[in-house]
Amino acid sequence: MNGGFTERFGRVREWACGAQAQGWLEEGDIEGLDRIETESAGDLFRGADRRPLLVGLFGGTGVGKSSLLNRLAGQQIAETGVTRPTSTQATMYVHRSQTLNVFSLDSPIADTRVEYHEVEHRRDVAWLDMPDIDSVETDNRQLVLTWLPYIDWLIYVVSPERYRDDIGWQLIERRHRKHHWLFVINRWDEAVNVQLSEFVTDLEAAGFPAPVVLRTSCVHQSDDFERLESIIDTAIRDHGLAELQRIGVLARLEELDALCNSIMHRIGSDNDWEQMQKKMTQTIDRRLTAIKDRLAVELEAIVQKYPAVPAAWRTDPDPPALPEQDLQLIIGSEYNADLIANIGADITIAVEAGGMQSSPLQTRVAQMLATANQTLVNETRNGLNAAMYDPGGPVRRVLRRVMKSAVYALPVAAGMWVVYNVILGYQQGIAGEQAFLGIDFAVHSLLLIGLAGLIPFLLSRWLRPSLRTAARRGVRAGLDKAVDTIRTSLMKSFKTLMRKREKLLAEFPDS
Repeated sequence: MNGGFTERFGRVREWACGAQAQGWLEEGDIEGLDRIETESAGDLFRGADRRPLLVGLFGGTGVGKSSLLNRLAGQQIAETGVTRPTSTQATMYVHRSQTLNVFSLDSPIADTRVEYHEVEHRRDVAWLDMPDIDSVETDNRQLVLTWLPYIDWLIYVVSPERYRDDIGWQLIERRHRKHHWLFVINRWDEAVNVQLSEFVTDLEAAGFPAPVVLRTSCVHQSDDFERLESIIDTAIRDHGLAELQRIGVLARLEELDALCNSIMHRIGSDNDWEQMQKKMTQTIDRRLTAIKDRLAVELEAIVQKYPAVPAAWRTDPDPPALPEQDLQLIIGSEYNADLIANIGADITIAVEAGGMQSSPLQTRVAQMLATANQTLVNETRNGLNAAMYDPGGPVRRVLRRVMKSAVYALPVAAGMWVVYNVILGYQQGIAGEQAFLGIDFAVHSLLLIGLAGLIPFLLSRWLRPSLRTAARRGVRAGLDKAVDTIRTSLMKSFKTLMRKREKLLAEFPDS
């Protein structure tokens, strides 16, 4: 049974370390794995399927744990008396058929005195007397803490004057779900009945419903000692070793599941990421729009270097050289770089506010924003170049070409019309049908031909584009394209990250 937990723990740990390496988790997110106990009594015995139930006796100094173990063994196997608190050894009482794994790494066997017996009805139980939890020797306390993960059933031994020991009580509250428990008031001959009820009340308040409290006395021996052995024997007979060992495994699985839930919260749920996408879109749009509007104002200094519409009688002006250095200075300013960096900061704050790990998204966003300044410069330059290549736009360009052609075509057409009317008038004059054409016709003809050329000429000059207006339009078009490129890159990066997250979650080991 513990093998199933160990296998799952190993797979979860491997997955979590991989997620940390990819930046999805920090060291603090998975350090709880180091606090989950993976040890079990099965690690102490060769042939773990035949191992005994390990029952540990622990308590404070002078409560009589060693005397109780000697009584269980029927012989003097554990040291008692004033020398007890200075001993750093635990004592195990185990059937001779059990083979201890003395080479088990990190196990407390090396600091444990082992006494073997041949009592057949105690084959399935190993009793362990641990050092005093409140000993002045820190090694004693550490040995107790080292032993605890291996123990299936804990017996907390107290005395009438010390049944509310602070150190032992802290241990009870911390581990009450990880073991089966029995409670023994030893030296009962020195106690009064009210102490039993007070002890039970304290245990119930600590989370033990209907705790089993036994009374023992190594002097008069008129007590619950036989019931102590009977409870363990009956539990093994009725439930079996595997079921009795199950509570410790379940507690560890619950602890592992709780840690997995915490890890999953750091990675974020599907709903978290959907909400994050909305917030990210709003943040990016708001920040980029502000940057674009600010740059449009600052780049007006460059726009003003382009000439306005010239007088109608002057030749078309040549555009000035592209102000590359000015573009780099304005767009690449430190202040503008800070505004771009604030996009990543806003996204990071939003992610962390949701309790999720921001590193993967922060890294991706930082990579995209690292090129944002250059993207703004490049697209603004391209916008200016395009505007100078086609300063008036397609409609104005077509109209101006039409007017340039009309400057020649209309006067010719007007002249042909005049010639036609002169010939026609002359023929009619000879025939006597009407008078010959006079000076008025000549004047009007000249005016018609002149206006036919002048009007399209003036229109073509009026349709000449303003380089300044074209430059302003080119700057805005370049900024719009740059902002769209940056926005698209960021959102594409975000979606790529979501796919990686989905792949990571798909690899999470199932229970």
